[in-house]
Amino acid sequence: MAATRSAMFLAACVLTAALLPRAAALLAEPRQSRVATAPVTLSHAVATSPVALSHAVVASSHSSNRSATNASQMPTFASWYDAHLTGRGIWKWNNALAAYQRHLAPMAGQPLKLVEIGVQSGGSIQMWQAVLGAQCHVFGIDINAGVNKFQDAMTTLTIGDQANVAMWQGFYTSVAPQIDALIDDGGHEPHQMLVTLEQSFDHLSPGGVLAIEDIHGETYVESFFVRSSAFLGQRGAQGTLGSVHVYPNVLLVAKAGNDQRVPILFTGTTATVSTFEQLWAVLPQHVGGHVVLENAAWGPFLTQQGLSNFFRVFGDLHGSDWLDSPPGCRTTTDSVCTVGTTNNQMQNQITGVHVYPTRLVVEVAGGPVWIQAVRKGTSWLPY
Repeated sequence: MAATRSAMFLAACVLTAALLPRAAALLAEPRQSRVATAPVTLSHAVATSPVALSHAVVASSHSSNRSATNASQMPTFASWYDAHLTGRGIWKWNNALAAYQRHLAPMAGQPLKLVEIGVQSGGSIQMWQAVLGAQCHVFGIDINAGVNKFQDAMTTLTIGDQANVAMWQGFYTSVAPQIDALIDDGGHEPHQMLVTLEQSFDHLSPGGVLAIEDIHGETYVESFFVRSSAFLGQRGAQGTLGSVHVYPNVLLVAKAGNDQRVPILFTGTTATVSTFEQLWAVLPQHVGGHVVLENAAWGPFLTQQGLSNFFRVFGDLHGSDWLDSPPGCRTTTDSVCTVGTTNNQMQNQITGVHVYPTRLVVEVAGGPVWIQAVRKGTSWLPY
């Protein structure tokens, strides 16, 4: 959780969210009001390259997709984070760490170029290199020149504003023309995230991923998500967008061209439906599983209209009702501080939404959902 966003960091007590009431509560009107009632809201005009995807039920957990070859000697993101008690500070949401385990950990042990916006106190640099391996070169971008002390042979720091197009042009021309992953934990303002997405996506290697953290609040549905669908829809039309993944407060997009680089597996029971109404109805039957939405009459899903529709339908995933513990720690650099989310209905029910060219996969929580960020480490740079 970077510190550059004004009024971003509410710190919070450990969440005591309850498991979502099933069945009748699932069909509540606030969710239904977001649902498009006619399939024509999904554009039929654009064709995309097919992306191979298996929906077979597998025995492994959602976060254990890393290949056995790379997993044997690397910690997981969660285990490294939990064990990081002293030294450089780091502040990440637990569900973001789970997403990184799923989408980044399969690349562990390979030469990687990873960009992180908002390195702040430097702990995340250590995490990327510990989990992804010694061949992971981190390119950090921050507005705070104090981060320069973290530069070394495998860490390159750039001081710049992520909303500055010229900064990105210079970075991709002179520093890293192609990257494998980008993590946006910077300013968290809609225009900053949009510039970062638009300037960086084309520089991803095939199968590479771009993740944006801390998208907290339903206002971001229109100010960022819907606006981003125009760019993403263009890349879908060009066949360079492989998939779009939405987790609570996180957006992750994957570059097409190497679909097996990071295979995404889905677990538990499953069903396939063709409308949103059917989707809501069957979700309670697949606790801990997933539901696939397919409808050939709707045309391709990775279009501007398709993605805008999906972002709105699942906009409540980005609800932002927080508490802090100790109270007020969000405004300090104290090493003891926890942010927790009081979940809304959708955050208790749905853990992830995955959009592919011709289908959408909704993952259903298997139990109580805890969304929190616990500061780790003891050394913090001033915000």
